[in-house]
Amino acid sequence: MQEETLMKQVEELAQKEKMEIYKISAATKQGIEELINYVEKTLKTLPKEELVEIEEKRIYTLEEKQDQWSIKEENGVFMVTGRAIERLMGRINIEDNESMYYLQKTLKNMGIEQKLKEMGVCEGDTVILADWELEWYE
Repeated sequence: MQEETLMKQVEELAQKEKMEIYKISAATKQGIEELINYVEKTLKTLPKEELVEIEEKRIYTLEEKQDQWSIKEENGVFMVTGRAIERLMGRINIEDNESMYYLQKTLKNMGIEQKLKEMGVCEGDTVILADWELEWYE
């Protein structure tokens, strides 16, 4: 009896607010087709609008600029210095293979590898990156 009273109150409220009510049951599928038909009909009457607003996106990157590093060679030792290399070496774990792969890839992407080659670095030469002394190999 309580459900009937509650349903009557909902129907009165819907009538007062000029709203449609659809009684549905997931178990018996009763009323579902009528509800779907009503939704479809209502959607067709709505004005066409762009559903997704396209906003101008800003992309922020932490790219190291080429002028944030420099290389000098003294007695066959190549010293790479600058803010970019200090930041890079702060992210590297020398004892981790993946980290060393990341270092090699980043040196190439930053143009440091190419510059070292232009300056004559050879396999076995000492390269100092910030405070780290490494042996160059390809």
